[in-house]
Amino acid sequence: MVITEASSPVALATAARLAAAGHLVLMGSRRTHLCEEFAACLRSAGSAVFAAHLDLADPPSVDRFIDNADYLVGPPDVLVSAAGLADGSWAGAQHLVAQLVPPMIENGRGDVVLLSPELIGSSPPGGRRMLEAWAHGLDAEFIGTGVRASIVRSTGQVPPDDVSCLISAAINSPERMRLRVVEVIPPVPAPTFARERRSR
Repeated sequence: MVITEASSPVALATAARLAAAGHLVLMGSRRTHLCEEFAACLRSAGSAVFAAHLDLADPPSVDRFIDNADYLVGPPDVLVSAAGLADGSWAGAQHLVAQLVPPMIENGRGDVVLLSPELIGSSPPGGRRMLEAWAHGLDAEFIGTGVRASIVRSTGQVPPDDVSCLISAAINSPERMRLRVVEVIPPVPAPTFARERRSR
């Protein structure tokens, strides 16, 4: 399993949840030291988690990361990525997917979970539209292969662990099913008068 933009709170929470469930996890990020410290803590608890440098804006970095992924975790069956939308490294994210997806297709199973950029940072103009277009392209590529594409997105700020729970649900759904788009709706505070009525 590969998680990109892995120093974000959502990615860290996702790595911890999936590692605790027994997945072999590789975290890719520019902030390798942060991810390696986090991975070391998870390994000390018995999980199999590794970290490697990944700069989606730098093609040689993407290629080195792919080599590291092959060495550390083998052909991944899951990719969780914000698609480089938050920092403009869209092309690098596409290059990464083009390298990691073919082994999933060959094996007849796998998941690509795309995270909307607001879950890890700022969302560029048209970011949601770009993510949807990419997911539709993956859908067409994955027909009949056993590989699934999902989007997890939000309308506002939500706790990272809640997002990690939904990512886990997307990749653990039964093989004949999939969660195509998961929209996380932040809780709306109850009106003042309703809170006052409950406190009486």
